[in-house]
Parts: sequence; C-alpha cells; structure tokens
Amino acid sequence: MRLAILGTAHLQARDLDLELGNRSVDILARVQSSRAKDYVAEFNIALAPWRRELEVREFIHRTRKELGVAA
Repeated sequence: MRLAILGTAHLQARDLDLELGNRSVDILARVQSSRAKDYVAEFNIALAPWRRELEVREFIHRTRKELGVAA
C-alpha cells in the first residue's frame, strides 16, 4: 500500500514513474486486500495526464488483469 501511495504522490507532482506502481502490483498480486487495491485504483486515476502513453496503457491493463482494478 505504501508503494502505491508514494507512487501516487509522484504522479501528482507530475513525475511519471511506473516503477513504484509495478512493484506494488507485484506484491499485491500475492495478497487479498481491497484497501490496497483501492490505493492502486487511485494510482491509476493519477495516471490520467499520461493515458496515451503505451507504458501507462500497459500498466493499467496489468492492474485489471492481475488485480481486477479498474482505472
């Protein structure tokens, strides 16, 4: 959860860095936590300015596939 929160803060500062998001998905794919998934959903929402970027679309697809998290 902390990685997703920290990643969201970076995105809100206009710093596109998907590493924190990917690390949080790696961890959360192994646990069941609706609260943690909510933080990933917030991360996805913060990606809005970069929605057209391929790496962002791939990340959002990954969160849907592995965590069932909608953007």
